[in-house]
Amino acid sequence: MRFELFHAPIVPASAAGLTTEELRRYLGVGKNNVALIARRFGIENLHGIYPECIVWRQLFGLAPDNEAAQAALREPLADINWLSIATGVPQSTIRDHLRARRWNYDRGVQLGDRNGTQARRLRRWIPAMIRHRTCGSPLPSFTRIAPHPLNWGSADTHSPSSTTHPPFPAEGAGEEPSEDVFSALFSDAATAPR
Repeated sequence: MRFELFHAPIVPASAAGLTTEELRRYLGVGKNNVALIARRFGIENLHGIYPECIVWRQLFGLAPDNEAAQAALREPLADINWLSIATGVPQSTIRDHLRARRWNYDRGVQLGDRNGTQARRLRRWIPAMIRHRTCGSPLPSFTRIAPHPLNWGSADTHSPSSTTHPPFPAEGAGEEPSEDVFSALFSDAATAPR
């Protein structure tokens, strides 16, 4: 299989958002995982459509500031195989560094359930964020927005997703700031590297 640093963006067929198949291709998961991931992250399925802005808000806490950022978010998420080739770091080292919180790139988002009922190796990355660090390509311009609380639009409060946590901790949650791209991207403008 040939490695490609860039992938064609997934542009929804409908302006309303992504179909289940489009979301499956975007996430890079099997068709049986789409509903589980959507439920886990509180991504609404509105009559068979997943609005892009809700997908991005719930997975990453991001909204695009311009068309270039929107195109970057529409690119299918990268798995650990792509990340390993793009960075030159073996997969086992990536996993070890993520566990030890020593990973110098973006940490990505863990789509799989952490309690063992779903595959743990479903971590995905925004390719543009990795390319920024590896190739020096321009960093897309995003606005950070808080994901809605899980089950905010659902009456189902007994699902397993009600016990999971969003992929990014709330600001000021007591953790030391990480050294990933998101921290640098959204740091105070006065202290941001130039």
